[in-house]
Amino acid sequence: MQIRRRFRLLICAGLFTAAALSGCGSSSTTETVPTTVSIYNSHSVIFRNNSTMTMGYNEFGQLGDGTLDNRAAATMVPGLGHMTKGAVGAAHTLVFSNHTSVVMAWGYNGYGQLGDPSVSTTAGLAYSSTPRTVQFGGLVSDVAAGGFHSLAVAGGAVYGWGYNGNGQVGDGTFTNQTAPVKLINDIAEAPLPATAVQVAGGGLHSLALFDEGATASVYAWGSNSYGQLGFSPYSTSSYGKPKKVPLAEVTGKVEQIAAGGKFSLALEVVRDGLGNITGQTLWGWGFGGAGQLAVDPEDLNMLVTGNSATAFSHSPRVLYTVSGAGPGTTVIKKFVAGLDHVLLLLGARDGVSSWTVQALGYNFFGQLGNNTNTTSFALVNTLNADASAPLTGVTDIAAFGNHSLALANGVWYGWGSNNMGQLGSPAPVSSAGNPKLPVRVEGF
Repeated sequence: MQIRRRFRLLICAGLFTAAALSGCGSSSTTETVPTTVSIYNSHSVIFRNNSTMTMGYNEFGQLGDGTLDNRAAATMVPGLGHMTKGAVGAAHTLVFSNHTSVVMAWGYNGYGQLGDPSVSTTAGLAYSSTPRTVQFGGLVSDVAAGGFHSLAVAGGAVYGWGYNGNGQVGDGTFTNQTAPVKLINDIAEAPLPATAVQVAGGGLHSLALFDEGATASVYAWGSNSYGQLGFSPYSTSSYGKPKKVPLAEVTGKVEQIAAGGKFSLALEVVRDGLGNITGQTLWGWGFGGAGQLAVDPEDLNMLVTGNSATAFSHSPRVLYTVSGAGPGTTVIKKFVAGLDHVLLLLGARDGVSSWTVQALGYNFFGQLGNNTNTTSFALVNTLNADASAPLTGVTDIAAFGNHSLALANGVWYGWGSNNMGQLGSPAPVSSAGNPKLPVRVEGF
């Protein structure tokens, strides 16, 4: 069903409640752990020479420094050594090194999302403020964190654990898992491809990218409330087994994936015989009411609930495209998704510096970095600290919840929601104080 009419846009980007969007709640620096999570997506993980740094909200130990103290500056997680990549959930953190067969996890464990059955899941005790080891049978090559679930690729296989009420763990059940379980291969379509290369965690759904040589396939499972699995939410609102996303118009090869709160992204890349990029298309599907799909809501399908209508598309839509790329053509180097916004790291195809950031989507907290709080359905430039020009010299980006980060000229900067110091900068006294332009991460 499609309704083409003006409607009052009601953005609800939370994982379970609107609190996930607003981050409302009180800060605590005591050693008392709350019984439930009321502040979501308010911490960050970044790296300094492969050392893990965290900042922001810490009431469940999600900063991993052995305390429950919030930090408004980047603080090193002790004892980890050389790490490759990290991921942040609603209130937990994951990191791994691609030289080992383990993932390190810490923070909230109410659903088993730390992957260590020895950690309690009982209210008030369901946390670890120090890293816990999650064991796998092969070398870990990727991790991802959903709202309250976790994902990893190890030995080319996909594993999931944690909250599974929507089937997002992918084991064919809707039962929470306190230890990693392998993605089920008993599916209606052909068996899963042999080699997984990447995973992505949305609020309540999951994605995996499988390399098949000349081609690649994206599979999705979990919540399908807004078509984020790639098929109509009118037919099935949750799906506990992987289902292939029908990227029918893709002529190149999907090389990267990402997941927002209720939407999904995949980057198609076309290369010549020498491996050079000649074309790219960034596809998106799922919830699009805040501009995440770069499409006006009136041009999307509508889910009508009572007197409100929510824009979505279960069919992949084009967010960004380039064709006929040459050495100096601007291409996507990397892309990431927050709850309801998207960041693109852009630069010359053959260039290694002077990259910039563009963003679109929800912007109430200034997470697009363009010195406004205006939600955007088209890409806008993230500006430098004085708003005089686009931010340049960027080599890495990250998006968590309603805030954004970029490594520019060797220094990390952040913008957007900073209610708990998750930008590594002193927290504002009101929502109006959230930085709409990049501010330097302290302690880095």
